[in-house]
Amino acid sequence: MVEVMLSIFLSVIFIAASTVVMGVSLKNMTANKARNQAVSLYNQAAEIIASVGKNNWHGLYDLTKDSDYQLTRSGNNWSITSGQETDTVNNIPYKRYFRVSNVNRDASGNIITSGGSDDPNTQKITIYVNYGYNYLNSISGFFYLTRSFNNKVFYQTDWSGGTDSGSPVPTPGNQYATSTNITVSTAGQISLTSTSSQGVLESSIFDTGVINGAGYNSLLWQGSLNGGTVQLQLASSNSDAGPWTYYGPTSQSDYYTPTPGFSTEIAKNGSASPQNKRFIRYKVFINTTSNSPVISDIIINWSP
Repeated sequence: MVEVMLSIFLSVIFIAASTVVMGVSLKNMTANKARNQAVSLYNQAAEIIASVGKNNWHGLYDLTKDSDYQLTRSGNNWSITSGQETDTVNNIPYKRYFRVSNVNRDASGNIITSGGSDDPNTQKITIYVNYGYNYLNSISGFFYLTRSFNNKVFYQTDWSGGTDSGSPVPTPGNQYATSTNITVSTAGQISLTSTSSQGVLESSIFDTGVINGAGYNSLLWQGSLNGGTVQLQLASSNSDAGPWTYYGPTSQSDYYTPTPGFSTEIAKNGSASPQNKRFIRYKVFINTTSNSPVISDIIINWSP
């Protein structure tokens, strides 16, 4: 009789222990399911935000920095509005929102948390997903978006059409604004008329069509130095009337001097920066003590 009672007692203990294990396991499964859903919501938001930035940079860049924004869906289209999005997925409440922040870089181009200079072509995106009872659980993360997609170019390879009308053009043709001591009569190249003095050519006004301004990535020219020098400056404006102040990489007193066939980065900040300006143009300076340099192409790489 004692053995039977002991057997029953042990069975009750084992059953109780199994129930506890099952309860803990079920709780862990529920917690994992909720977190996995939160991760899925985070990834979805990251993909949508990256797509918005790719197709409309100013849709992100012009948002108020470090403020809460949510993704709003209408049919197959997503838009961005202020505030935090709340929803219930599989009986689990969620709250999702994101923030956009400026990004600073040091002199070597590395992203830093303080100091340095603002990079207007890079933004930090931080996404938050809170979930569960009173949204006590949460995940968050961040990534950087750089305005280097959908690259476009202003590619001028001929100046033989002479001076233009002064109106902006969406793509370079075969004209220019002004020139001094420059020969343009040979299609596909420019050179010095006389090697005894400097030659200068100012381009037409190029229109990106981006209302709030484009991002300018790099500058390149192709041709031959022939022992001389080729220097370039850029001027930009949000008005097709200017003003047109020409800058090198740091000031009005210096120049871009890329090696033929190799691009050089366009200034990202400071007074020399053309970033977030709609219109841009270049000025090229040619000097020599012997044979004239020959320029066959001038290329500005930019992103909308």
